[in-house]
Amino acid sequence: MKTLINILLLSLALSATAQQPQDKGRHERVESFRIAYITEHLKLTPEEAQRFWPVYNAYRADMKTLRQNFKADDKDGTPLTADQQLEFEQKKLDLKKRFKPQFEQAIGKEKLNLLMQVEEDFKRELMKAMQERRGR
Repeated sequence: MKTLINILLLSLALSATAQQPQDKGRHERVESFRIAYITEHLKLTPEEAQRFWPVYNAYRADMKTLRQNFKADDKDGTPLTADQQLEFEQKKLDLKKRFKPQFEQAIGKEKLNLLMQVEEDFKRELMKAMQERRGR
């Protein structure tokens, strides 16, 4: 039942944002739903949320910078080499390892383990909603 509700929420968000020409508005709505999705699935208490979100936001900002740095290397449209792809994956792993102690302190090991899965689930739900929307 929760999955159905989440899919409906994501579908509504995507359909509402599709009417907005700015990518910024769409991005803000997706991020709002990401926050709601993670909060709901991790069952964060107010105290945990207060500790968690600053760490998570810093982590996401660093991850965004990392992705942008690797995209900058690909300005001419050629795909990354195998070595570049491996370097990118290693840097993502290093970033996750660097933030792991901060996440553990904010929400504990059990919820940190769950966070990794919840992030992947959110991505799948978002992609599914986008594909369904494009299929209409």
